[in-house]
Amino acid sequence: MRYWKTFQKPLIHELLQKAKANKCPFILWQQYGSTRKVYEVELRELEQAKIKFAINKNSLKKMGELTKDKPIYFHIKDMDIIFKKDQYNNYVSNLESTPPNELQIYEKRRSQRFYYKYQDHKNITFESTTKKNETEPEFTLSCVLVDISTSGASMVVTKENKDRLATNMMLHLVNLTDQKLPEPFKTKVVYIDRYKGAPDEVLYKVGLQFADELDAVSYKSINSIIEKKATKVQGLDRDRFCGLNLEEQYKVLHKIEQTNRALANNLRDSIDYLDRLRYMTTKMKVEFLQSISHDLLATALRLSSKELIYDLFVELSANVREDFLEKLGSEKPPSAINKAQDEVIAYLRKKEGTGEFILDPNAFETYV
Repeated sequence: MRYWKTFQKPLIHELLQKAKANKCPFILWQQYGSTRKVYEVELRELEQAKIKFAINKNSLKKMGELTKDKPIYFHIKDMDIIFKKDQYNNYVSNLESTPPNELQIYEKRRSQRFYYKYQDHKNITFESTTKKNETEPEFTLSCVLVDISTSGASMVVTKENKDRLATNMMLHLVNLTDQKLPEPFKTKVVYIDRYKGAPDEVLYKVGLQFADELDAVSYKSINSIIEKKATKVQGLDRDRFCGLNLEEQYKVLHKIEQTNRALANNLRDSIDYLDRLRYMTTKMKVEFLQSISHDLLATALRLSSKELIYDLFVELSANVREDFLEKLGSEKPPSAINKAQDEVIAYLRKKEGTGEFILDPNAFETYV
């Protein structure tokens, strides 16, 4: 079985909330060498900072009370989720702890999915299969793409646009990311849910499934977008530290947040701002990398994404890349990272103010 880990607190809370609402049965166990003591438990209370369980009395009678100095493991069978707690309080059949910091979730998707930040504003354009006249579709919509795989994609739409769509509706896809497709192909709406990634307005996430039989041209187009994204998220060098993936960022920031919430928030905001460096033109990147200290930049980007570091350095010489990755590989305290971020951001804001740098995701468009 293939599991993936998440450290995203909102997602963890949402999944546990769903398990509680659906009254999913929980299994709890403690490991003793090659054997384990297994208990049935019920999730009774779920708050942001507290979670409470009731242990089934028949389980207690059969297995005895928990050993308090040993970790406990939970399995939500209906959702294929596993998590662990090292610290907890329990008295007979009552058990209380803080919510888990991470979940392991069974990967049900057959195709690997690649994610775009909402702030990327990556475009997806589609049109209705129904026509208002012989040549013109009934409607054409451009929305924000949030993820993609070889079997489908999802996008964010406003309520007005959501009302034009329905589950199982067929659409013609005409544009993906910054690449125009050579010809439209059919895709089906498979779900429509509320989207929580941009809280300022009411938005909806729409899941699309590509037609089972994509022709060779369409398949090649989708594959080229996937391959391009996959290369970036793997980073400059698989064998060295070259940035963090999204879940690694959540894990590090959560650890910092436990001791210094203000610093964690500053780091998070700065990471998001610096991620916009990906939108620079090649000329801007060259000027930026020639005018800023690479020691300072390596410290500032220590918690940034592999994709950002790939985009910044992939077009430079192997020697420059090697030198930067060596600097990037040196661990730094969070306070030093934040100080370096502030210096780099101050420089970038000045350049943005004069119009020399444009950190805009919509600044270019390519074709396949």
